[in-house]
Amino acid sequence: MKLRQFVTYTILFLLAPLAFSEVFFSGYAGMKGDIYSDPGAEEGEFDPMLQIQSYFAGQLNLSKSFLVRGEFSLQSEDIFASGVFNDTQALFCINELSATYIKPFLGNTQYISGFFGTFEPIGSDIFLQRQFGIKPLTSLITESWLGLKGSYIYPFYGAGASYVVHFDKAPVASGLYIYKNHASNDDEDDQLNFDWRFATVNSLFTLDFATGLGAPLSKKYEDNDVILLIDTLYLHSGMELFIGDRYGQSLFMQAGFEQVPLKSNSEENKLKDSDTYLLVESRLTATDCKFHLTFFNFPDSLLEESSVPEIPNKKLIFVEDSLGLNIALFTDNLSVNNKNIQFGFHTTFSLPGKHLFDLKVKSLAELKELLGTEDDDTENDYNVKVSPFLTVPVMSGTLHLMFQANITDIKDNGWEQAVKLNIGYKAQI
Repeated sequence: MKLRQFVTYTILFLLAPLAFSEVFFSGYAGMKGDIYSDPGAEEGEFDPMLQIQSYFAGQLNLSKSFLVRGEFSLQSEDIFASGVFNDTQALFCINELSATYIKPFLGNTQYISGFFGTFEPIGSDIFLQRQFGIKPLTSLITESWLGLKGSYIYPFYGAGASYVVHFDKAPVASGLYIYKNHASNDDEDDQLNFDWRFATVNSLFTLDFATGLGAPLSKKYEDNDVILLIDTLYLHSGMELFIGDRYGQSLFMQAGFEQVPLKSNSEENKLKDSDTYLLVESRLTATDCKFHLTFFNFPDSLLEESSVPEIPNKKLIFVEDSLGLNIALFTDNLSVNNKNIQFGFHTTFSLPGKHLFDLKVKSLAELKELLGTEDDDTENDYNVKVSPFLTVPVMSGTLHLMFQANITDIKDNGWEQAVKLNIGYKAQI
């Protein structure tokens, strides 16, 4: 029996006796529109485009011991091109379908899950939220409107199952994951993955760590058909760390890598900078304002555009380049009609096409070459972006407004291709 069939039958078997149980539903929904000029417009012309990103995430508690989760996202092409009231091409994705059985046993709580899609990925705080009930603690710059998970280092993606033990006498959870996916290795073979996870939450220290191996299940050896061949293993690992006071000074960090091949007698067994994820963020809090200083190095896969050229939406809002530094200064103590309003701005300095290992600069000449400023007649190889933003509570959700301006693009190409307006709304259902 295939793994996908086994997970499906398991979920149906567990659902059957709960058909008449008392149910409870909770969920989240969000939608964001991006307005900016068509990149293909003539120089000096502002040709507006409108693209939509949205998601819906829900949890259905069928009983105290059994729950089902689902998360779905949607990305549209330019709505202005086809007309606001006409059909528009869009990408629909089922991010997660999972079922979890919860069983107290010997003073601990066990969580047995079967899942399809991306389930509690490495580097996302969704696992910490589900296990320990904490509020989100990830960086503002990794916010996504394609789901609750934001950015992550490595996804538990495919069809599989997990077993997690939450120790009731200590703020600790640990678990094992086994899942099968494809297209995550060099030959795009089906891959079987095994992962171990450990997490703990304390008043001044939070850690979520996971590591695992992926084994491609090849059926070819030197152009010959074989029953099964495993000649390479892929190592992946990541962690999320928070030290300090959530309402005071703190340090937040995400680090890890996607796929490191482990093959005997091969020079390919090394970590690539394009597969490395690193985010280090220092958070300072004063009476009326907050200051976040963030260094980031993102893998290329996180910044990839959608598979449809007409829908170039990306996963992240602030970050378009792999390597950079972001400064966020904001306040959430503004009160209008007894509602707390968040207002501030991001200033982002980034290097397109560069990664962490490219920062080996030993002289001013090498620095100018890295930034592309050695010749005043050429365009700069760096970006400086300013993004003022405003978040306002509206009914049961929050309205997000943000204006983005790429200063270097304004200097090099004019303002038309350098500005973007984001309007979004998120609500709890």
